[in-house]
Amino acid sequence: MGRERTRSDRTLIVRRSRLRGLLIAALALAFFVAAVWFAWHAGSWLERLFAVSMAVFLGLVTVVSTLIALDRTPVLEIDEEGLTDRGSPVRAGRVPWQSVRRIEAKSVGTRRYLVVQVYRPQRFIADLDPERRKAAEELIQRHGTPIVIPWEALDQPLDAVVEQAEALRQSTAT
Repeated sequence: MGRERTRSDRTLIVRRSRLRGLLIAALALAFFVAAVWFAWHAGSWLERLFAVSMAVFLGLVTVVSTLIALDRTPVLEIDEEGLTDRGSPVRAGRVPWQSVRRIEAKSVGTRRYLVVQVYRPQRFIADLDPERRKAAEELIQRHGTPIVIPWEALDQPLDAVVEQAEALRQSTAT
């Protein structure tokens, strides 16, 4: 018996890559151990103070990096009705396909971005705090939209996500 295609079959969920966070955590842990060793064998109180402060900082980096690596909250969800943005500076939330002109991949230097071109981009920044609003206005000037998601630390290939998102967007336009 053939399996019917359901709405959830066409949902694409993009999360942060675990590998990057775990690599940073492992490196910070190695330096943490070195800082503790240095603090234990320090000759003067100033060296010991420096090593202890280094160990505290690196311990925090280890914990935060591990938590980020284990966080499985989706950065981007794409389905037949639209997308949910949790990765751009504006964190636009649910954006229906009727508000989206197109989705594209952009490269700036060695960095890649998912750019969601929307109609009336100013409405997405109306309720932001001043700091995030300024960042969003710069994105609108640079890319024409405030919904720009950096892609280097995510778990799906950017080109495949753009292709599937555009196919879903265009299927609802007809």
